[in-house]
Amino acid sequence: MAKQFATLEKIENNRKITREIDEPFLYRLQSGLLLALKEQGRLNEVQYRHAQDRLDRQHREWIHKHKQEGEYP
Repeated sequence: MAKQFATLEKIENNRKITREIDEPFLYRLQSGLLLALKEQGRLNEVQYRHAQDRLDRQHREWIHKHKQEGEYP
């Protein structure tokens, strides 16, 4: 049985996505893409874990920096 993948049906509220405004969305998007690559066999478990750990670290550092600057709740 063939795997089914998500498809884009439409785009609403089309605007430029920036890290400053959309960090939580970008983090979840990148994390989802890594998982999809792993499920498709394009990343093995070690590669996936390494990439996800790196992404998690970048996300924590971004949050820490913006909390210090008072820009993140």
